[in-house]
Amino acid sequence: MTKSKREMQGSRPSFRLALSRADVALAIGVSAGSVDLMVEEGALPPPRKWHSRKLWLIGEIEAYLNEWPVEGQEIGSNKIDDIFDRAATKSEPTLGAGGYPLGSGRKGDPLQDYYDRLGFDPITMGQTEMTALQKTAEDKWKASIPETPLGKRERDALQQLSAYGPNVPVPTQKIKNCGSDTEERLKARGFIETLNQTTFPDRIERIVLTDEGFKAWKRFSEI
Repeated sequence: MTKSKREMQGSRPSFRLALSRADVALAIGVSAGSVDLMVEEGALPPPRKWHSRKLWLIGEIEAYLNEWPVEGQEIGSNKIDDIFDRAATKSEPTLGAGGYPLGSGRKGDPLQDYYDRLGFDPITMGQTEMTALQKTAEDKWKASIPETPLGKRERDALQQLSAYGPNVPVPTQKIKNCGSDTEERLKARGFIETLNQTTFPDRIERIVLTDEGFKAWKRFSEI
């Protein structure tokens, strides 16, 4: 059976449990300002907060949206208040023994599909098993990358880095359209290395083109 382009490029296992304000707006088809208004009116849940970052749990958003009236349904103001009250009680998802939300059991549900891909059972498994399964999936994904053709963004990043030469730390902002997925793909190929910030060790500050990466770009550019 012929593999799809996505499979050939090594589809990375991923799942998002929360969305930013802009992501919420995009997901439900409104402006970011409308998201603020909906939160104020109680049509959407308030965001969770970590330091200055605000994130909306997907499960909570879905719970609120499920309580919105169907088009053409006449609902008085008191009924609307009741709907929002019920949505608030549903905002906390049912958790398994390990503290993870239970999937719906239906194919097509993003959370359930993610659990199925990992082989994770939230009823009997917890953080230890989740961490191990995620690492296994990540290692498998990284191992598959060298066998896939270079993507357009990978080629663009190599072209930009080659202008500085190999083994030169280049600030990340100098390399355009090189997101975390592209960085991870190039690292899996051995074409780049990354250097993290001192103040924020989880943030990449500079990208270094390796000798192998420089050779790969020269081979590609000669084709």
